[in-house]
Amino acid sequence: MTTVTNDFVSQYQKKTESVPSANSKESLGQASFLKLMTAQLKFQDPFKPVENKDMVAQMAQFSQVAGISEMNASLKAIAGSFGTSRLAEAANFIGRSVLQDGDTAYADAQGRYAGEFNLANPASNVSLEWLDGAGNVVHTQEMGNLQAGRVPFQLVSEDDNGNPANIGPLKVRLKGASASTVSTWLPVTAVESSSTGADALLVTPAGSFSASSARRIS
Repeated sequence: MTTVTNDFVSQYQKKTESVPSANSKESLGQASFLKLMTAQLKFQDPFKPVENKDMVAQMAQFSQVAGISEMNASLKAIAGSFGTSRLAEAANFIGRSVLQDGDTAYADAQGRYAGEFNLANPASNVSLEWLDGAGNVVHTQEMGNLQAGRVPFQLVSEDDNGNPANIGPLKVRLKGASASTVSTWLPVTAVESSSTGADALLVTPAGSFSASSARRIS
């Protein structure tokens, strides 16, 4: 007498161990499951029929797995929707500037290099040097006596005709005082999605940053 196992899910999995599916994952669709269950009932041993409780348990197991797969697909769709929404919202920042920690400034469309630093204590005879990529001082701003707190700075670059001139990134160096923090304004040129999809990134000449990491947005 031929004995047919009552565990038709396990039987199907054994059959598929050596036959990979198109997406290289062993999977059991609803139609295949019902077809296999019907065949199992048809060819079962009449002296050892499938117990109702076993059938119900295996159907419940399949339903649970199928439900998890559907839930994962739904969550991925929702995450994708959130990512698209965040990207669309972040696109509103293109053409604006973000204040980011760092001592290197980049020109905006008007040729302005700007930023700010914070002083924990008052200082006298303070000056701010602007250095090019080779480390040469291209401009020095005399700032005089300063009170403790936030101090903004700015340099406007123009050509001989008074048009905005981008002379590349400029590093700022403070003399006569010690700043607790230095930040520069960075123009936002584009947006991109993050690797995790949790937050859209603002693309600037200094790199990509999340909007939440910026001190201010102008």
